[in-house]
Amino acid sequence: MKSKNKKVRKLNQRAQAIAEQIAYESAVSNTFVFCMERGLLCTVLLNDERWTQRHIWRVINVSREFVYCLLADNFQYSGFTLHRISDIAAVSPAPELTEHYHLRQVQLPESVPDLSLDSLQTAISGISRLDTLLHIGHIGKNEDTSALFTCHIEKVGKKKLSLRSLDIHDLSWAAQPSKLSYEDLDFITFSTPYLIAFEQLAMPYDAYIRSLNESLNVPQNTEDFEVGSDLLEVPSEDMIDYDDLADMVSHEDDQSDESMDI
Repeated sequence: MKSKNKKVRKLNQRAQAIAEQIAYESAVSNTFVFCMERGLLCTVLLNDERWTQRHIWRVINVSREFVYCLLADNFQYSGFTLHRISDIAAVSPAPELTEHYHLRQVQLPESVPDLSLDSLQTAISGISRLDTLLHIGHIGKNEDTSALFTCHIEKVGKKKLSLRSLDIHDLSWAAQPSKLSYEDLDFITFSTPYLIAFEQLAMPYDAYIRSLNESLNVPQNTEDFEVGSDLLEVPSEDMIDYDDLADMVSHEDDQSDESMDI
């Protein structure tokens, strides 16, 4: 009886935790909607302790799971981010910052990619069509379980994403693509000055893929031959007969011995 009551208590606690999480994510989503509708900047803190600095975002679009924003750090708009709402620790409207950016005449980008947030797959499909370098990340409980890819999207599947990583130390593309589950994807950042600089320094992605395909191509017009037949029927002028060479050396040695006897 006690074990049954203990199990019921655990189930109730879990249900309560899920309900509180849903309520919190709904409140965060509503705050983003409020900022988007009024054109307000917002300040954001992320769950990961390594990301405790305050971020300034301008909301472009929002769903119950993800928010799509303009990055607005250092008094300039510097790229875009698609971020999972459940990994946001706090968000609040910042009308004073909005006014400050307005007074400083901080201009919005001339073109803002239009991303559908009906599903994560449709959003990523829209990002992949931009054909640009990305940061794709998973925020785990600690550094060992977190991951960050500087990459290019290769394929958008039903459950997983195929991507080609760029090593930012030697600016080389990975020989093989990696796969990331949508469930493990927490944010995508693109068009930041940092990423644009690496994209200009590294070998262009399409040129790398083209060179990789060319290196793997096998010539189509290859002639078939039977090993040990046609190739050996007519000796080449450059081919050495080792038996004749041995006889020649032996003959020279005999002549040398005869001259010594004389």
